Amino acid sequence: MADSTKDSTTAGGNKDAGKKAVISDSDAIDTLPLSIIPLSSSALRTAKLIKNSRLETTVELHNDPVSGSLQISPEDISKTFANSEGDQKIISKLATLGSYDVYSLRSGLKNLGIPVDETVLELSEDMKGVLHKYTLEFTRPIIEHIFGPEAAPTDGSRGPDTLRNMFSDPDKALVQSRLRTMAEKTGVPLAEIPAFLEEYNDVFLSVAYYRHTFHSVVPDINRLWLWLGELRQQRDALGSARTMTSCRKVEESLRFVSSSIRERLSKFQAGFDSFWTDINRESFAQLRKEIEENHVGMGAVLCGLVVKVRNWSHEFPDNSKGGGPATRAQYVLTEMEPGLEQLKAMENEARKHIGLSQEHIF
Repeated sequence: MADSTKDSTTAGGNKDAGKKAVISDSDAIDTLPLSIIPLSSSALRTAKLIKNSRLETTVELHNDPVSGSLQISPEDISKTFANSEGDQKIISKLATLGSYDVYSLRSGLKNLGIPVDETVLELSEDMKGVLHKYTLEFTRPIIEHIFGPEAAPTDGSRGPDTLRNMFSDPDKALVQSRLRTMAEKTGVPLAEIPAFLEEYNDVFLSVAYYRHTFHSVVPDINRLWLWLGELRQQRDALGSARTMTSCRKVEESLRFVSSSIRERLSKFQAGFDSFWTDINRESFAQLRKEIEENHVGMGAVLCGLVVKVRNWSHEFPDNSKGGGPATRAQYVLTEMEPGLEQLKAMENEARKHIGLSQEHIF
């Protein structure tokens, strides 16, 4: 996707006002630049779809630090832009997607019948660099298994392309020897090894991306538990059954979603561990199928969790500041709780899809 930055600052009373995050649109889990979508309106092609704190999709027409964000509902497109009925239909379809990360979009756009240039559905080079901290975990086992421990890198300095770099060595004889060894041990024909490496690299990057996305909000999630606990101890909250119930629902829902995401990420890891013990084309095909079929479910739930927690963190950046009990209770009721039932349902469906038990927390 376009490598512009996302600034979610809003104005005019919008509930997401004042929130800023600088991230490439190609790496965002909650932003879809419409420039990659085949629309007829040039004005709409400069807009973005974004998820707000209530997990609703809005069309962001404009955003800058001074005037803030101008957003409309997808249903209002034809009222705002002349002769845009066709574009509205496309955007309304896009609004049903639970996440806009590149991995979810690959299958989501295909299922919606919306053609795009597949080359735009890639992470930015900057994000691939960020993810290189996961490289050793995913590449070292396969290198050790096929070429021996002495061939595996001892640090992440070679970046996310470590495995592919092994076959870009100036020593052509060494490269040919490695290719033959890999072909023999994997059963993948020699000519197909480069494509195999590309596919493996893409699969492990997708898992690394979801892990990084989750880990990036864990500190705020931990702070949120304290914030909710403090709110429940306030006299105003103790005197309101609605506030206490809402706080309980928010905490239990987010705890369930967070722990379940951890469990699903662990299952992905177990899939890699199993593959490394029996590396061949068939075992990789099974690994890839299991992970890619879970992209939509993982992306949608992570998107909801990230948007909820990130927007809360921007609204309340310090637990000792940022509004009294009434302000905090109102935020829980109007911003945190809406959409959580949908989020839990999506997580349970994703668990079911990969053979994990269903959870019923209330």
